[in-house]
Amino acid sequence: MRERILRLSGAFEVALVLLLAFGMTVPQSVLALVSPDVLAIRSSPPITNEALIHTIVYELVVMSLLIPFLVARGWTPARLGLRPTWRDSAWGLILLVAFYAIYFVVWLLLSYAWPQVVAGIAHTQLHAGPFEWSTMIAISIVNPVFEELFVCGYVITALKERLGTTTAVNVSAGIRVFYHFYQGALGVVGVTPAALLFGYWFARTGRLWPLIVAHAIQDFLGLVLSSGA
Repeated sequence: MRERILRLSGAFEVALVLLLAFGMTVPQSVLALVSPDVLAIRSSPPITNEALIHTIVYELVVMSLLIPFLVARGWTPARLGLRPTWRDSAWGLILLVAFYAIYFVVWLLLSYAWPQVVAGIAHTQLHAGPFEWSTMIAISIVNPVFEELFVCGYVITALKERLGTTTAVNVSAGIRVFYHFYQGALGVVGVTPAALLFGYWFARTGRLWPLIVAHAIQDFLGLVLSSGA
């Protein structure tokens, strides 16, 4: 079995990882892209306690399948940049502050250039709390590991070796933004700065742990604040 796995092409490996990790998001993302009006008429916000639980289960199942596959293909934590240290945890806090600063600037520029559009975005409701504490903690651990491991650590490392840094980062950022289309314009505005910042950080340093820390804190704070906890 291991020999068969090793004989698979690099292109097949990338396609399989992306299909399993993010294929489930394609239908809703495509629908949001071609018919953005459906986002305005949905019956409730997309992020609920139940939806978060489904995400946790899905991501755990996918990781249980893909991690052994990648290990058999020769991938290691070191190759993915997964080396947790206190120093990199501190860098995660710095990246989080940098993200919020960039997001603030982007929001100001959009408010100046397209005030009516921004006013509409500001009224978008993504969260339907309250959320259970166990759910908020679990999703803030599982989701950052899942997303940064596959969309950043894996994609950038795999594509950088073949296509170069710029292409790898842009593809990673594009995938991250694409599977957040279900959040509408607000999600795109919020995700794009993180996608580019995290992508270029990883491409330059090869260190994934700061991204996981920054992502985890960002997710947890967002849920706590939206839940009113």
